[in-house]
Amino acid sequence: MKSLFIVSFLFLIPLFSFAQVSFDGGSGILKGFGAPKSFANVHVGIEVPRSTDQSIYGRFSYYFPVNEGSNLSTYVTGNNASVNPYNLTVNYDRTTNYSLFEGGTRRYIGNDFDYGFSGYSGSNFMVIINKVKNNYQKLDATGQYTWANNYSLSPSEEREGTVLSIGVGLQAGVKYTFPAIGTVYADLSGEYLLFGQASNQTAYNSQLLSNIFFIFNVGFRKDLY
Repeated sequence: MKSLFIVSFLFLIPLFSFAQVSFDGGSGILKGFGAPKSFANVHVGIEVPRSTDQSIYGRFSYYFPVNEGSNLSTYVTGNNASVNPYNLTVNYDRTTNYSLFEGGTRRYIGNDFDYGFSGYSGSNFMVIINKVKNNYQKLDATGQYTWANNYSLSPSEEREGTVLSIGVGLQAGVKYTFPAIGTVYADLSGEYLLFGQASNQTAYNSQLLSNIFFIFNVGFRKDLY
């Protein structure tokens, strides 16, 4: 994890070597192809023009945890032989979130990067971290026993895990710049995962992840000179 933040920082260093820089923030939605639910985000970003109609950008997005809505169950075992009953069935649900580091290029069509109305398109590269967590009910399946203090999960069952992925994609959007105020924008991205690695079986079993996903973002950008 530490090395990931170092790589992300090194990626952003070239952005600060330009005289003009813009910061943005907003919200959006991510939907995986074939996934049953979508994710809502908050995001912040930085964008630097390389010319009047081209720029490079970086963005961090956090997508809030979403419940699968599945009725899952597992067994817990008493911490010692005096616990009665010795085995219980416990129901649980699973949540998944996204932390997404994104960078890429944009080309503006119509007006310039910092003037009026224009469209833009480009390509991007993403590092994605998903946290998957099992959320167990406090009572067993019968509703009679509180199990947390006297029972334990199987040592092979992990309460949470992570998925680390690398993806690439294409983006298209529109923006309008209000003179001396800032820019409002909306963009749509399509992403494809090149690589994904789950840390354990809990992470691997998430039903909300997909190798292909789409992101729609809206927000406000402030240009600094």
